Amino acid sequence: MQRVVAETVKRFLLVWFPFFMIIGSTHAQEEGAAPEKAPAHPAVEATNPVQNAVIEGIQLSSEPGKEPGENIVTCYFIFRDKPSSYFYEVKKGTKKLVFEFNDTQKGSSPIPSTKQTPIEGFEVEQRKIDINKEVKGLTPEWHDLVSVSFSLSAIPQINVTDEYNVISFSYKWSNDPAKAAKYAVKEGKTNGVVVGSIGTLSAAIIGVGVYYLWIKKPPVVQPPGIIDTSDLPRHTQIQFQF
Repeated sequence: MQRVVAETVKRFLLVWFPFFMIIGSTHAQEEGAAPEKAPAHPAVEATNPVQNAVIEGIQLSSEPGKEPGENIVTCYFIFRDKPSSYFYEVKKGTKKLVFEFNDTQKGSSPIPSTKQTPIEGFEVEQRKIDINKEVKGLTPEWHDLVSVSFSLSAIPQINVTDEYNVISFSYKWSNDPAKAAKYAVKEGKTNGVVVGSIGTLSAAIIGVGVYYLWIKKPPVVQPPGIIDTSDLPRHTQIQFQF
C-alpha cells in the first residue's frame, strides 16, 4: 500500500511540478516589472522661416562739408544678405541712438567700437524675440535680433539711407562747439523718442492706413435738407358732374 501511494505521489510531482514552476515564474515577472510608460510626445519647436542676415561690420567715415569746419559723418552697417526689417529710435533722456535689425545675427568676427563726434562709441548685442508673445494661444516663434546702441555726447539730426546690403545714416557736425549747436536736435523738437524707418512693405501700408484714419479725416457729409417742390408742374383736379 505504501509503495502504491509513493508511486502515485511521484507521478503527480513529475507531471504537475514543472507546470507550477512556470506559473510561479510568470507571476513573479509580472509583479517585478516596471509599468510601461506612454511614449512622450515630441516637443513642438518654433521655427523661423526667414533666412537670417549677418552683420559683418560697422564703419564710420567723415568728409568735409560745404561750410568751413563742417564735417559730414556717415555710419555704414554692412550685411551679408539683408534684414527682414529694421527701425531706429533716438532716446533723448539717455542720449542714445539705437538701431534694431530683425532676423539678423552677428558674424564670426568681432565688431570693434569706434568714435566720431558726437558718437562716443557703440555696443552690438544679439538676442532672440518671440514675435507671437503678445498673442495668447499661438506657438512661440523665435527670431534673432541684433541691436546697435550708440552713445552720444549730443544728438545730431540724422538721415537714414537704405541700399541693397548696406544701411547707413549720416549727419553734419562741427568740431567747433559754437557751430555744433546748430547741427544738434533742438529741445522740444521731439517727444523723447523718434521712431524711425521700418523696412517692410506691410509697415508702409499700415502707415498709409493710419494716415488716412487719424490724420486725413474724411469729409463731413451734410444731412439732406427740405426738398424744394416749387419748380414741379402743377396738376389741375378735374371734377365730373352727372
